[in-house]
Amino acid sequence: MLRKIALKNFKCWQALDIDLAPITLFFGSNSSGKTAILQSLLMLKQTARGFDPKQHINFGDDRDYMKLGSYQDLVFEHDLSNCVGIRLKWDTSTTIYFGSLNFEINERRLRSIGYEVIWGIDERIYIKEMAYEVESVEASTDYVKIWQDKENQYRMTTSFAENDDDYETIEPPKSCYIVPWTAKYGSQEGDRISILNLNSEFERNIEKIIYMGPLRARPERFYLWTGGRPAIIEPDGANTIQSLIASHRDDGLLLTNVAKCLQDMNLVDRFQVKSTDQNYRLYEATATIGGVESSLADAGFGVSQALPVITMLLSAPAGSIVLLEQPELHLHPNAQSALADLLLYAAEQRGLQLIVESHSEHILRRLQRRVAEDNPEFANPENIKMYFCQTGEAGSSIDEVEIDRFGQIANWPENFLGDISEDIHSMSKAAFERLHRESVRA
Repeated sequence: MLRKIALKNFKCWQALDIDLAPITLFFGSNSSGKTAILQSLLMLKQTARGFDPKQHINFGDDRDYMKLGSYQDLVFEHDLSNCVGIRLKWDTSTTIYFGSLNFEINERRLRSIGYEVIWGIDERIYIKEMAYEVESVEASTDYVKIWQDKENQYRMTTSFAENDDDYETIEPPKSCYIVPWTAKYGSQEGDRISILNLNSEFERNIEKIIYMGPLRARPERFYLWTGGRPAIIEPDGANTIQSLIASHRDDGLLLTNVAKCLQDMNLVDRFQVKSTDQNYRLYEATATIGGVESSLADAGFGVSQALPVITMLLSAPAGSIVLLEQPELHLHPNAQSALADLLLYAAEQRGLQLIVESHSEHILRRLQRRVAEDNPEFANPENIKMYFCQTGEAGSSIDEVEIDRFGQIANWPENFLGDISEDIHSMSKAAFERLHRESVRA
């Protein structure tokens, strides 16, 4: 699970450093930086796992999660003299081997791994600094760091070095996360540091990130069964029905759970995926609402927009880091509240980490209620973190929304969710004054 994220000069964030939880929600006004936090993780993923993983930054094309433009578009205030940085920390239970090959190699059973990369640009983008820090279950800490010196040469140091001069220069990093397996250490031939598994550990964790965007694909009237069984729902949800067709042809469990969830959210009376030809190659998705069965293409738009979100939350592999942008779009208030309960279920029962960008007061209120009720017990301030983002002269800023065990918010931010409390107060005051005026006239 991701525990921390920090950004430096990334889009509207001059500086950001926050903790993450099993459920982390970002609220705030438009253009306040909520989406940029999710984009930083997606940029790392498409850089590490894209068509050309040796790009220092993959700004994206039609094959990727997003298109970020250029370095000048990405960097804070579009100032090319600024460096861009991302720092992460995640829990792990892996084992690495860290030590000198001329001596006993130390086995480390890890508790967490920290990762940091800083990019700059001159004639082209380059890696200014890259580092890993690992904490073992015995609470010892080791690190490896690569940086560019004043002569534009790359050097490497580790926690085993007595001083930086013990290290020879190394080749430039091939990627934003790959460190050399060995680097010379000391004056004796064969003195080398071995750093194993860090690169693969990064890849394993970045692979866990999956994403659902704010605009989901419109449903089709008919779907062709290709024989494929999607493992992950696409960012626009375009393969959602294909996943449900696969479930229909298999044990039907996912389809049953998705249909029940749609019913529990009062979006449909019944949801089905069924074959329309004798060869079982053509399928349609139908929704029964008010006793009338219709194609999903003719049902309310909210159903088709919620369906990919629900399917992703009920099918993503355990341990996935799920990024959700405005999952509440086109849903009525009761359904938004029910969606909050689904988030709790997915995090607790399915072992997903959820990082959500939202404008929904109803999601917030339902989570407050569950914390106060202590039901489920998972709903507590340790497992749910909320942040409020806002713009300012020095870029975006962020405040943690402090929820106590009674579900109360101790530091309600100004203009948070449109300052609903002020609207209610003003409405009550206006109603009282109007009643007073009318009674005087009477």
